[in-house]
This record gives sequence, structure tokens and C-alpha cells, in this order.
Amino acid sequence: MTVDAFVGRNGIATLGGNLSAILATLSLAIVSVNWTHPTTRIRRAVAGRILVVGCVMATLTWEFHLTNVTSAELASMSPSSGKVAGYMLTHLCYIAAAATAITVRYASLARAAWARRRVAAAGLAVTAVGTLSGVAYAVSRAGAAVAHLNGRDWPPLMEMYVVPAAGALATLFITVGLSLPMIGQRVILPLHRWVTAWRAKQTARP
Repeated sequence: MTVDAFVGRNGIATLGGNLSAILATLSLAIVSVNWTHPTTRIRRAVAGRILVVGCVMATLTWEFHLTNVTSAELASMSPSSGKVAGYMLTHLCYIAAAATAITVRYASLARAAWARRRVAAAGLAVTAVGTLSGVAYAVSRAGAAVAHLNGRDWPPLMEMYVVPAAGALATLFITVGLSLPMIGQRVILPLHRWVTAWRAKQTARP
């Protein structure tokens, strides 16, 4: 609400959050492409995914401009009109599809890496669990929105607990999963390398 009041446009905070979520799925997809595709095919695969995401974001932004509701309503499970429902379902259907594909890809990567790199494989598996939670979040919200349009609201328990919990778990597991492969890995900056090399030379002098 504060962001909406500052910008002077209802719903802008939710739009920003939704576009950020879409970009997050793009980042996860690009990482997996970089790990699995042959070098000669990486650019084309990345460009294709960027094109798809660009089209989804453009469609979502256009649908957003057709609405004029608060961020709270735009992020709820009770759309007040067909235009608001269209915006919600465009976002949620994309998230569900993208998160499903990412879940399958990261689960496969975890299985392939398990024999040689256990920590990295565990991180990939946890990330897959996070994206699977994202699927649950998107499907539950979309189902509730469709049910509301048909006059059959889901129990308040869904909006109060299930959907927020699924979203929170998705964020938590993805963050932890992407952090696990970095455990035990030291990153030495170029300056530190130069200092270490200089000290080694000084020690080696007679």
C-alpha cells in the first residue's frame, strides 16, 4: 500500500513482486541451461527463454494496466473482475509451468551429481523442493481464484495458511538450496592472490 501511494498507482507493488518472481524463474532456468547444454547451444537456449519471459512480462504488464485495484486485492485469491482474474491467472499459470520444468531439471541434476559432489547435489535437491513448493503456491492460488469466480470460495484456511506457507517455503528452500554448493568453497580475490604470491617469493629468497 505504501508503494502504491508513493507511486500513485494502485497495484504497482504487486506488479513489481510478480515481475521479480518471473525473473527469478528465468535466472534458475539459465543456470540449469549453462550446466546442461553443449557450449554451442547455450546462447540459443538462453535467448529462447529470455524471449518467452519477455512476452509473458509484456502480457502481464498490459493486463495490469487494464486493472485498477489495490496491491492487496491483486495479490489475494478473490479477484473482483474478469480483468483482475486474467492478470492473476497469467502470472500464476506461468509460474506453475516454469516451476514444474525447473523442478524436473534440478531434480535430474541432483541425481546426476550425487555420486561425485554430495553437497552440490543436496543443494540442487533442496532447490527442486523449493520450486515444487512454488508450484503448490501457484496452483493453490489459481484454483482459489477460479473457484471464487464460479461462486465457490475455498475455505479461509487456504488464504490464511496454506498459500502463504507454500510461498514462504519456496523462498526458503530455493535460497538454502542455492547456497549449499558454496559451503566449503573459498573465493580468493586477485589482490589476495598477488599478496600470497609475493609473500611466497619473499620466503623463498635465501
